[in-house]
Amino acid sequence: MRNRAPSPSHPAQFILALVWVALAGGCATKPAVAPTTVTKVSIREQAVRFSGPDVELSGILFEPAAPARRGERRPAAVLMHGCSGMFTSRGQLPQGRRDWAERLASRGFVALKVDSFTPRGIGSVCEIKVSERPAQPWETRVADAYAALDWLVRRTDVDPKNVLAVGWSHGGSTVMGVVRKEAPGRRAGGPYFRAAIAFYPGCVQPLRAKGYQATMPMLILQGEQDDWSPAAPCIELVKKLENSRIPVTMIVYPGAYHGFDSPGGKVTYLPKVYNPRAPGERGAYVGGHEPSRLKAIDDVNRFIDSNLSPKPK
Repeated sequence: MRNRAPSPSHPAQFILALVWVALAGGCATKPAVAPTTVTKVSIREQAVRFSGPDVELSGILFEPAAPARRGERRPAAVLMHGCSGMFTSRGQLPQGRRDWAERLASRGFVALKVDSFTPRGIGSVCEIKVSERPAQPWETRVADAYAALDWLVRRTDVDPKNVLAVGWSHGGSTVMGVVRKEAPGRRAGGPYFRAAIAFYPGCVQPLRAKGYQATMPMLILQGEQDDWSPAAPCIELVKKLENSRIPVTMIVYPGAYHGFDSPGGKVTYLPKVYNPRAPGERGAYVGGHEPSRLKAIDDVNRFIDSNLSPKPK
């Protein structure tokens, strides 16, 4: 009976993970470094609707409660959920996704969490084979991200040249498509995303795609122990792109599983999720890893400071 996570990696695996990070252009620092402090400010949260590629989409907007000063333009972010959808079975945002949205709003962002599933009558797709899933990352969901971008840049308080794309798992795979020049919904003349962050995405598709290139700086964050979206294909992809004009950086967190940025640090085995790499194509370990979660906060902050201009306060 598989009900416990495997034991922590051998020290040699830890060293290998750091080597991977160095090869991929990441930052091989200790995973337990305390994150940059972000003072939480009062956040305003509201449900919104906007036009999508084939349906009216919905989402939740997070922004600082204090209104923008006259003429002030704020950075923005489009946040894409994973294969289970935007909400838990109780109809709530997962705590980890809420934490990131609030953290960005605390930094001065207008952050829009996009629900690609509910408006289309889709529930979780985690147990469905990838080829049979509705709302595919590189087609439907990439177009959703650009529809969200279109909606955001029409706001008078958003800086259209400083919008970030962020996604987790299925949403991370979406971000891998968002950065492409051929992305559905991306139009000549813009608007464009400034930079992108992909948490534990699938990298097989971009690795196999002919002429895959990023059109914006991108940060990929993966757990070394991830058995659902393994780091190896992303490592190979980043090495393939290392001479590209656009920087693509990857950081691998030793000891971390899929969903490592979830608060709480509990790893759970999900026996029914579709996983072509597992026996019977089912099952994966998912859960938080606190040292990696804290390190990821710091890594994301540094990436934002380096790639958005002017820097969010």
